[in-house]
Amino acid sequence: MAGARDRIDFARRPFLDERPVWLVIAVAVLLGAVLLLANVRLWVGFHRDVASVRQAIADLTVRGRAATQASAEARDALRSYKLSAMAIESRELLRLVAERRFSWTGLLAHLERTLPADVRLARLTPRFGEGGDVGLDVGLVGRTPQTVVKTLGALSADPLFHDVVLKNETNPEKGAPEGYSFELSVVFTPEEHK
Repeated sequence: MAGARDRIDFARRPFLDERPVWLVIAVAVLLGAVLLLANVRLWVGFHRDVASVRQAIADLTVRGRAATQASAEARDALRSYKLSAMAIESRELLRLVAERRFSWTGLLAHLERTLPADVRLARLTPRFGEGGDVGLDVGLVGRTPQTVVKTLGALSADPLFHDVVLKNETNPEKGAPEGYSFELSVVFTPEEHK
């Protein structure tokens, strides 16, 4: 009967109650499943957030490149504006130098030699251009209508005057008591610029 004694008899006391162990295992499995579900939800949310952050980084990178390009274009425009402003300023300075270097006595002496004797200079307005040419608006007074034709011919024949244009003419009947008043536009090229 040694074999029968070695057998466990579940009807006799003390019998082993395994229910608490199974209860702990069930609670642990349930807790593990809840924690696993929470971890999966966190993992999915993390990857969703990472994807949105990656998209935001890509958008910011594109906007940064666009801003850099716009900034470079603005700098180039500013440089070209500064260059054009400097070019305008240098042209003005060259015009001012041309005005200062211009020989008024030479122009007036040449006009005196070129104009007919019966023509008087009433007004002279210069326009300094590039290349040394000087545009002149000239107001003249002559004694007869033929002085207009003689003046146009004399100025056109002179190599220092060109682009002679008669702008207007007023005779004594139209309100010019001193004679035939007329205005010319002419370009004068000084001898040193020829």
